[in-house]
Amino acid sequence: MSSLDADPEFEIVTDPGRFLELEAEWNGLWARSPGHRFTQSFAWRNIGWKTTGLPRGRRLHVLVMRVNGETVLIWPMTVRRRLFLWRVATALGPEFTDYDPVLAAPGLYAAQHLDAAWRFLRLRHDADVITAPFVRQDSAEHGVLSSEPASLSTETLPSPFVAWTGFGCWEDYWRTRSKNTRSGASRRMRHFAELGHVSFTVVEDHQEYRHLLEWSLEQKLARMARIGLDNDFMAKPEFHDFLEALGVTPRLGGRWVMFALKLDGRTVATKMGALDDERYEGFIAAQDPEFANYSVGSIILIKTLEWLFHQGLAYDFRIGAEPYKREWATGNCPTTTYHLANGRWGSVYLAITRWLAAARTAKDRLRHSLPADLRRRVKAWVLSPLSRARRPVGFAVAAPENVSS
Repeated sequence: MSSLDADPEFEIVTDPGRFLELEAEWNGLWARSPGHRFTQSFAWRNIGWKTTGLPRGRRLHVLVMRVNGETVLIWPMTVRRRLFLWRVATALGPEFTDYDPVLAAPGLYAAQHLDAAWRFLRLRHDADVITAPFVRQDSAEHGVLSSEPASLSTETLPSPFVAWTGFGCWEDYWRTRSKNTRSGASRRMRHFAELGHVSFTVVEDHQEYRHLLEWSLEQKLARMARIGLDNDFMAKPEFHDFLEALGVTPRLGGRWVMFALKLDGRTVATKMGALDDERYEGFIAAQDPEFANYSVGSIILIKTLEWLFHQGLAYDFRIGAEPYKREWATGNCPTTTYHLANGRWGSVYLAITRWLAAARTAKDRLRHSLPADLRRRVKAWVLSPLSRARRPVGFAVAAPENVSS
């Protein structure tokens, strides 16, 4: 295995054509990296670049490190402009909540390789701020970045998971859940099954996938609107294009998988995520509000967990502290987001972002302290003067329809 006895060689890839040439080298390192995820694969990052980074005008900045001719590290990033004043480097990909994608070869020297790459980035990167988002605390990357000085701004969030160690059968796991969780889930599944024929399938047909993708995003956005949540990215065409492209990606050690829960052939819930040799990362779930009383979102989660148990694959709930995750998780791996000010100008940017983050936190706490119906009324009251100001002169405005929730 490569050591640092020889001087490491670094290549910074900024040209899209050269980036495509890295595919074989990238996949080779990915295949031998311990615990590699589909989200770290070249396919995932390339689709993210084509559907998100490139259309948004990002600049590629992929660091490749080689020792004695062997590729030992790939750190995929893009650089963006913020407020026209700062250059910020962050993970290459779809640009939503995703583990940091750095790849490092296994062995005794993984930490040294990461440390050398990080020092090189600090010296040679032209960005004002370097961000490593959602770094898992069980990674060598976390060990290197956590030793940086106080110029780092950090945010730590949980990342719950379900592992099957110690469970000889599905019932062994099921019995470890709380009595209330088990009895409530069993009752809802029984009542739901009384409505007709229930099926749980992996969506394999590309045409059906595209249809259910549209349905899922529509249901997801509608539900978020009902409860007063905003997610600008989910409504953007880049997000749709990314998910659509993933659905037809060849299976190269991992793939994007959609599960569907159906009642008499009608889809009532879906779940989408990244599947690899060790786990399934659950990204998006959607359900038909007509069946909300049956908690079909919980039913498809249970069906997915049981399917994964029989495949010997873990379930990764990914980033967030939603209560339902604690009900089913058997463990947790915290993630930390690191921001390094690469110079004084970067320090100014981090100071501003800290203040804005504190303001958003205070606003969110106030908003969530209000009932959902009151939040909608306040939002409508705030926006109504703006709507009247934008209203074209000379056009009649129809009375709003009475739409049932």
